[in-house]
Amino acid sequence: MPERKLYGDAKLIAALLSQMQLMEEAAGGWAAVYKDTSSGRFWMKCYTTAGEQGSGGYELLIRLPLPSTQELIGLAILSPHEDEAVAAIMRLLEEEAVEQKDFREQLVQQLEELESITPEQKQRVREIITLTSLGDPLNKREVLGKTAAQVQADVAYFEAVSEWARQLLRDL
Repeated sequence: MPERKLYGDAKLIAALLSQMQLMEEAAGGWAAVYKDTSSGRFWMKCYTTAGEQGSGGYELLIRLPLPSTQELIGLAILSPHEDEAVAAIMRLLEEEAVEQKDFREQLVQQLEELESITPEQKQRVREIITLTSLGDPLNKREVLGKTAAQVQADVAYFEAVSEWARQLLRDL
């Protein structure tokens, strides 16, 4: 089984951090880097605003270097650990909101490539579509400074992804 890259379970994160050495902490404690002294690996604890509902965000523990968009999508779809899959989704949403990193087209492509989906995978796909709001046609890209044609292209993109997601949910 491949080594985990993310943790999203707060109790598990607390247990892991108790065995690690704090190396650096950002002002306010919103992010910190830890070293796993047994493996020598570095981890970043952070909070996403993607899942924020007045609670301060969703706590993540991420192995450094940070996973790529493609790696996060793979973890969201295939990780045997539910908290790792959700953490990957939260990280994708955070990168989209903060860094304007688009993941939706890649996610759609990966989901389309799934073959002979088990009932567990069907449930995971439903969760991914729900948590990422893939079925929502609302434009999630910045509109300031764009031409009307650019904004319309963004709107069309999100509408197409939304229609695909809704069709996939119907098929499941």
